[in-house]
Amino acid sequence: MQKLHKLVYHYCSLTTLLNILEHKTLRLSDINKLNDANESKALLHITRNRAIQMIMEAQNKDNERNIGGLNYREFIVYLIDKMIDQVQAYNDLLAYIACFSESDDYLGQWRGYGDNGKGVAIGFDVQTIGQLVEDVSNGQMEFRKVSYIDSNQDMMQCTSTQCDVSINIHARELVETLFEYMAHNETKKILSGEYMISDMGQWFIPLLQDSFFYKDSSFAEENEWRLILKDEIIKSEEDWEDIYNWKRKGTEPQTALERLFPNALEFRVAENDIISYMDMDFSNGNHIHNDMIKEIIIGPNCRLTNQDVFQMLGHFGFDITDVAVRKSDSPYRVFK
Repeated sequence: MQKLHKLVYHYCSLTTLLNILEHKTLRLSDINKLNDANESKALLHITRNRAIQMIMEAQNKDNERNIGGLNYREFIVYLIDKMIDQVQAYNDLLAYIACFSESDDYLGQWRGYGDNGKGVAIGFDVQTIGQLVEDVSNGQMEFRKVSYIDSNQDMMQCTSTQCDVSINIHARELVETLFEYMAHNETKKILSGEYMISDMGQWFIPLLQDSFFYKDSSFAEENEWRLILKDEIIKSEEDWEDIYNWKRKGTEPQTALERLFPNALEFRVAENDIISYMDMDFSNGNHIHNDMIKEIIIGPNCRLTNQDVFQMLGHFGFDITDVAVRKSDSPYRVFK
């Protein structure tokens, strides 16, 4: 009996398909450069709501006093909103991402990522990606399905599903940081964002990293999975000659991360911008055989035939008996 694989699909252009097949690499790009970067900030709003809820439920004796013309509740909400806005605007933290979908032939994905249906959807094996990620130490890589949450719910309402353990942790860290600065009469540092460079001010880094895996429920039909290389590295570091730079330093890859990204950090020009990226080598050092790709779906506006795809797969060392190829059933058509 043939083994069944859980697949996630990477929609892409034919240029990207050719690059993936020839080099057996998958590109992870700077998450700050994504067109939908703000879509991943739904967790921030929920954390904000939960932090306010925690403070209000504590029945603090200060709840009735006024501060700067605002009652205590209004003042707390104002400060928390400032903190969340600062995290929302923070774009110095570096992370690299590749996106997938559980949907194997979805119109929205063809339009948004599959070159208007002129590209393909590549089905990657979830278990195989997971095994590669597990080899990287210190949780530097993470691969999981995006969680979809309603970020428009009322400030004082937070369901048990949405207020899970991680959200409670992030909210508690926010509250503890806020109260520490308030206790030392340093709310001005909160308002200016100056506190963010302190050790305690780093509370938001885990929140920001976690937020990459949350999106608003309005995007739920995307069924997205994300593969992310994350580290507490910022773009304004002073020692970039040593960060993700093992190829240019001429050293042999030593760690699992270095073996997985042998070319280290690279850059490309795109639409009046320069974007950094890292190409993940999923061949595991064997460019003759690999078990990462299990299916290729030809887009509804793509001229490739099944035979074309099998020819490329065989030429680049894939076992064509282990990869399914089919044409999209989508009625989506682009006429010129």
